[in-house]
Amino acid sequence: MTTTPPATYFHPRLPAVVEVIDCTLRDGEQAPGVWFTVEEKLELAGALSAAGITVLDAGFPASSGGEIEALQAMRDLGLRAAIGATARPLAGDVAAAAKAHAEEVFLFMPTSDLRLRETLGIDREQAEDYFRAGAEDTVAHGMRLNLVFEDATRTDPRQLVDIAAELRRHVPIQRLILADTVGCTHPAAMQRLIAVLDTALDHSIVLCTHNHNDFGLAVANTVTAVAAGARAITCTVNGIGERAGNADLAECVAALTHLYGVEHGVDPLALPALSAAVELASGVQTSPIKPVTGFNVFRHESGVHVDGQLKDRRSYEFLPPEWVGRSAEFVLGKHSGTALVRHLLTEAGIDCDDALAARALAEVKAAVTGGDKDAHRRLQAEHRAAVAATLAGYDQGALVRDHLRTAPPERRAS
Repeated sequence: MTTTPPATYFHPRLPAVVEVIDCTLRDGEQAPGVWFTVEEKLELAGALSAAGITVLDAGFPASSGGEIEALQAMRDLGLRAAIGATARPLAGDVAAAAKAHAEEVFLFMPTSDLRLRETLGIDREQAEDYFRAGAEDTVAHGMRLNLVFEDATRTDPRQLVDIAAELRRHVPIQRLILADTVGCTHPAAMQRLIAVLDTALDHSIVLCTHNHNDFGLAVANTVTAVAAGARAITCTVNGIGERAGNADLAECVAALTHLYGVEHGVDPLALPALSAAVELASGVQTSPIKPVTGFNVFRHESGVHVDGQLKDRRSYEFLPPEWVGRSAEFVLGKHSGTALVRHLLTEAGIDCDDALAARALAEVKAAVTGGDKDAHRRLQAEHRAAVAATLAGYDQGALVRDHLRTAPPERRAS
């Protein structure tokens, strides 16, 4: 029997341990139409901390007083996880993070020429000045500093090195977070980016990524970054977040455990409950075929697959269902074979020969395929309506109508 070499054979920079930073309470809540109550934030923060998450990117205090109160309440819980706040390099943002009693700050600013020029209307030198001022302000308030290079994957790596090298001359940097803000990078490019920065910065700063999932590569880019030497990752429960979302927590830690052999401290048995809790709080339902925590992940129908599973469970399962507290299930359906029918009848004490197995299987297939799809169509319609209603946000028409009534006549459209 051939064995695959350990992951370090392919990835000599692979760390033995990575830190897991969860952004569900901040970036996850930024998913269009999603919002959490303070109570939900506290419950999720407690569950994430109990699951082994080391740092929570828990909110954006400058956005509202409610965010400040939520972070203060999290600190009062005395969680094992450090409470972090996202902030721009602005005095008001840093002050809000300090007021929220944040232990760490995720200080973010665009680094690409596109974003600096078109979004902010500034040049690189001005950006560095803003970043340095915000970084020094953060440290002066006694909070640990995480630099977040927004749009890093569309920035010249040499520019990123220059910014980080300059800033670390003035302030201690906890982590350097490279954001694939629009999800446009791919594993080979991510591997090169991490390798270039890690080497240029003498392995002295903990590198971390924040990957978006616009092309379905957020998890791949995250674990690739680790393979290239990143010692921390960010993710969200169920991958919720802006647009197509972020790297999924369960998928990342499953890959790190079973494919890379990297320790992360997250309890896999907590993953299904976390997934269900975020589904309920966010209103964003996951697919039955979602990796790791999806309903169908450990369920088998195909006759060939079930036959193989009955002989050796490793035949069609590499990820052990027990790892997340599940067990394998077999489903009777159109694609079933006699192996499952024989197994079920024999388990029930019924002497099942070939003739009975064939007859019983024919009955199963006729019953399944003879039904209609009304339930499918009804469920799909209900789901679409529920998604549209739950994630609708505030009525834009109502906003216009309400303010149209109070606008002075000269400001009203003719």
